[in-house]
Amino acid sequence: MRMIPAFLMGTVLWAQSQGYPPPGRMVDIGGRKLHLNCSGTGSPTVVLVAGGGAYSIDWALVQSGVAAATRVCSYDRAGLAWSDPGPADETVEQTVGDLHDILRAGHESGPYVLVGASIGGIYARAFQRRYPEEVAGLVFSNSSNRVGRVVKGGKGGLLWELSEDEIRSGFPMPADAKGAAPTHEGEPFDRLPKPLQATRLWLDVQGWRQWHPEKEGPDSMLSWRAEFLQEFEETDSGKPVLGALPVVVIASSPAADEAARRSRDGAAARLDFLSTNTRHVTATGSGHEIHLYQPSVVAQSLVEMVGAIRDGRRAK
Repeated sequence: MRMIPAFLMGTVLWAQSQGYPPPGRMVDIGGRKLHLNCSGTGSPTVVLVAGGGAYSIDWALVQSGVAAATRVCSYDRAGLAWSDPGPADETVEQTVGDLHDILRAGHESGPYVLVGASIGGIYARAFQRRYPEEVAGLVFSNSSNRVGRVVKGGKGGLLWELSEDEIRSGFPMPADAKGAAPTHEGEPFDRLPKPLQATRLWLDVQGWRQWHPEKEGPDSMLSWRAEFLQEFEETDSGKPVLGALPVVVIASSPAADEAARRSRDGAAARLDFLSTNTRHVTATGSGHEIHLYQPSVVAQSLVEMVGAIRDGRRAK
């Protein structure tokens, strides 16, 4: 395990001194601390998993609505926001292990309804595969559909279409990939309350300062590729691999048809076929971050799912 640089270990204390303390609590998972923010009471506990480079506070508009009905937790993955980095940030393996550890160390009891936004969907799916007895349901919110990468020679393609060697060829990235420092919060994060926008901008600036593209490796991309391929293989037959586990798919587009399910042109179409107990919710007109564009749609879908699980009803 790599050593955590001293300047990163001091991030939380510096943030507190600047007026940007973590809204939740810092939970020690064994030499590292991750930020966990929980509210409400009841079971099952809803766990909100953010998309790539996103933060726990991005769920604020949803979390407040769900907390009135049950226990709900958001958290920051390793290396994001207030959470300490780990040895292999954003890989599926570390992320799933970290989430399991933070829930246990934070004394947050299962079963859990895992909610994955964008790339968070593959983390939720992988968690359910590793800990099936701890998951009461899965919710996918515009989960990643077409994750692409440009590699050596300017070739571009979807992660699962590229070979491992091709993905490796795209690293390290050039130093100028860093770009300019963030100066404001644009769409859709400007939908957050003003204080959270200020907090988010501070987090963005800290992340920008600490990111060195020329030191980046391919581990997370290779991990994502492997997860997508595994999910494709599991669903190629068209059989509901999750049985009757409650599943809700919230998307900007209508439910996929059988032809889309069979294709590997995108990953999201297969989510509608994971379970015999699946409900599709179309967030008409929403941008990618449905939890910010139409938070009431996400919150209501989660409250309804929690109620169905408690009553033993179907998700539909």
